[in-house]
Amino acid sequence: MAFCNLFNRSLLQRTLTGICIVGGIIGCVLGGPISYFALFILLIFGVLFEFYTLINKSREVQINQWTHSFGGVVLFCCFYLAASHITPFGDNVFALYLVYMVAMFISRLYTTHANPLRELAYILMGQVYIALPLSLLNTIAFHSIAIPLGNIEDDYNSILLLALFFFLWCNDTGAYLTGVTCGRHKLFERVSPKKSWEGFWGGCIFNCLLALAFYQASFWGFFGQDLHELKHYTRLDWIGLGLIVSIFGTFGDLVESFVKRAVGVKDSGTILPGHGGLWDRFDSLLLAAPGMMLYLILISIFKTL
Repeated sequence: MAFCNLFNRSLLQRTLTGICIVGGIIGCVLGGPISYFALFILLIFGVLFEFYTLINKSREVQINQWTHSFGGVVLFCCFYLAASHITPFGDNVFALYLVYMVAMFISRLYTTHANPLRELAYILMGQVYIALPLSLLNTIAFHSIAIPLGNIEDDYNSILLLALFFFLWCNDTGAYLTGVTCGRHKLFERVSPKKSWEGFWGGCIFNCLLALAFYQASFWGFFGQDLHELKHYTRLDWIGLGLIVSIFGTFGDLVESFVKRAVGVKDSGTILPGHGGLWDRFDSLLLAAPGMMLYLILISIFKTL
């Protein structure tokens, strides 16, 4: 009885936290470019901070979490300014991040830490593995711009961002339900013993079904969005996008499990009751975002041929 009560409390806690996460993301993305920007500034800083904190637990390096988490925020801001076209400087805004990178390399010359080269490698890993993928969300948010209108509110389009998160959540749900009911064959037992091939394919099927709904303008009308900017996407395009998110999202989850096993921890943090840390909750996004961006670029190329 005590175990059942504990299980019920844990499930309730996880459910309530999940509802808050989903509601917060949908609300901020639909709220416009400013609320979207504020949310992901906090997210990128939090995930990087957790990552560098865990790396420090290995006792091999001593990384300043605050400095290099802020470095990731600078990269996100550069992508935001460049993708939204709200400044006259264009891609020159990346000079801000270049200053951080140059300073990071030079500072290693003066460090008294035991493993400065290994420390540099871990810092760069955080920037490439976390800061860059999350920064690419900006190119997704403003991907539908054919000719920038010069007004950030008009150039911002939340549909693809929402689609990315809906696909991730749907894939997780489908993989869990399928894996629990008929999971037999391990997907990658060395890294994640609970994942199964049946769960993986279940997530893919769920996403394909969701993709058919995304093709309908009425679906986005429920969220107050106009599908006009993305009418050139066919049903097959949406299905392909759903499969891409399933595949890369699964790899993103596996990569995080691989890193945590190497460090020797179960959760990246405790900030999200029932879910662990921010990195635990958004691990799939770290590879799904660049995977989605590559797919959108390929679609754009093929449609212009």
